[in-house]
Amino acid sequence: MKKVKFGDVRRALRGKGFVIALGLSVAAVGASTYIAYNQAVNRIGGLPDFEEFIFDAPVNIPQTGIPIDETVPEVIPPSDLIEESATEAEPAEETNNPIHARPPRVMPVEGELGEPFSNGELVRSRTLGVWRTHDGIDIKAPLGTPVVAMTSGTVTEVYADPLWGICVVIDHGDGILGCYFGLAQNVSVSVGQEVASGEVIGAVGNTAEIEIAESPHLHFGVRKNGEWIDPLSLFE
Repeated sequence: MKKVKFGDVRRALRGKGFVIALGLSVAAVGASTYIAYNQAVNRIGGLPDFEEFIFDAPVNIPQTGIPIDETVPEVIPPSDLIEESATEAEPAEETNNPIHARPPRVMPVEGELGEPFSNGELVRSRTLGVWRTHDGIDIKAPLGTPVVAMTSGTVTEVYADPLWGICVVIDHGDGILGCYFGLAQNVSVSVGQEVASGEVIGAVGNTAEIEIAESPHLHFGVRKNGEWIDPLSLFE
């Protein structure tokens, strides 16, 4: 058996002494760090809850060395977006339909329909005894029955015709002229006057010599873009 000398043991311990001393130093540093950490945690009241830290922390934290864009983007409220969408979604203007763009509101006089619109065909006139077109409709009513504008418009003519008697013509817009013939003398409108739908313009008379053989009535005609049309087509 080989004998171990005391000098050999001393040399061996001398080599391991450095390692042991290093280990003790590391342990001492770790212990002091742990103690300092616990003291700091106790001073601030403990670690924050994880969820609180996530949701309560500031969102925009400036970082060192990174330029900050201080421009604030414009935020459009939802109500403005709704109004803008509603504006863009507005329907287009209606097509200019001469008949349906301004629909009539009322018949010009209350009464029974007499002679209808002949639509270009010849009919025998009871007064003249000849065949001719009937370019309007006759609405029977007692003398003095109020006659009203079928819809709003502007009075363009008020005159006395040798055949049709007292006449009032109203421009109802969209190329439509209303012709109210055979009125009584007491016309209540004048040229250039604006009238509303249903406003009284005169009364049923017996001034239309061309239809004097008929019972009292209003001869009501309608011209669209210069052509006679059936007035009843405006009321359908």
